[in-house]
Amino acid sequence: MYANIALGVLSSLPTAITGTNRLIVDIAMFFGLLVIVAMALNFQYGNAGIPNMGCAVQVIVGAFSVSSIVMRVMFTVVAAAGVPLTDWNNDFNWVYANPANVGLVNQYIKTNAMMGVAFFLFSIAVAVVLGSLMGYLLALPAIRLRATYLMIVLITMADASQIIGRNVVFISGGTLGVWIPNVFAWYPGDVGVISAVVTLLLGLISFFVFRTMLNSPYGRLMRSMRENEVTLASVGKNVVGIRRNILMFASGITAIAGVMNCYYLQFSAESGYQRAYWTYWPWLMLILGGPGNNAGTFLGAALIIALRRVIIVFKFEIQQFFFFPIAYMEDIILGGLLVFVMIFRPNGLIPEKLLYIPGVNYTKMIKEDVKVDWRAAPKSRAKKEAKK
Repeated sequence: MYANIALGVLSSLPTAITGTNRLIVDIAMFFGLLVIVAMALNFQYGNAGIPNMGCAVQVIVGAFSVSSIVMRVMFTVVAAAGVPLTDWNNDFNWVYANPANVGLVNQYIKTNAMMGVAFFLFSIAVAVVLGSLMGYLLALPAIRLRATYLMIVLITMADASQIIGRNVVFISGGTLGVWIPNVFAWYPGDVGVISAVVTLLLGLISFFVFRTMLNSPYGRLMRSMRENEVTLASVGKNVVGIRRNILMFASGITAIAGVMNCYYLQFSAESGYQRAYWTYWPWLMLILGGPGNNAGTFLGAALIIALRRVIIVFKFEIQQFFFFPIAYMEDIILGGLLVFVMIFRPNGLIPEKLLYIPGVNYTKMIKEDVKVDWRAAPKSRAKKEAKK
């Protein structure tokens, strides 16, 4: 019965775009997702010197907030509206009745656009709050550990998040995963197109938010902490509080990528949030484009995403030129590009630029010649001593 209902719903959906158009949509979508993660990473490491190797943790929190909290709210609201959903209150039904329930929810959202928009905004709000809370938890070891030990702790936490999602069924369906309702079911076209547009819009908003913060006095405070936190603490600034606030804010933004990934794939499983994809690739984008520079982050993300999607789509055509399986090509590119950039372009393709401060002309300050009459000082001091 569940399968028949799910198939009936799928058959009613509009035909998905394919071919070159699908490649363009995929590139746009994953560019939007990973540029959000890379910009948040640049905010933490490029401007504040916090080496967050746990980006996957925040993305997982965003995804799991949809699959465990938001989806239950959807089911409750839709069931209260009179839609005959199957009971989902035990682990078995949560997984095996999921396709049928999701199909019925999609049908309801298809005729209630405002409800779909409300579910979407609610999921973004929940992800930001839980992501910020996770950032606070990450800040606890960050306060006391040096950079090397901090990176090890964050990497371990990313693996621990996957293990929890794999073994706790009500979070994300365990090893099988769960289907996610389509909050854009009211859109008559391909869901991938509107998901990509919304994700790019969220990425653009994040860009302006980060840019505004970095050009504010707090942004200059962050860079001073990156350069020398001992000096910053010596003038009375709370370095611990600054680091905690940065991690909380950036973690909340990063969690949005997990939400949008769920809505694009319409599926959530812990296996889709591996550390290599959601941590190492954003680091490569950041280093390739240039730390401390959002424009460089955009460029690095665009180059890497386009390269990876082309390899995935044209893997059979590319395979004939290599003697090893094409599946290893991405890992080779990840390691090779990282080594190449660190050796030949350590500052990235677009090096860090000076902050923009209204009313301050850095160029004039650097070029300004200061003339000091070194002979005048001893004479004036001698006159003062003579008067005494």
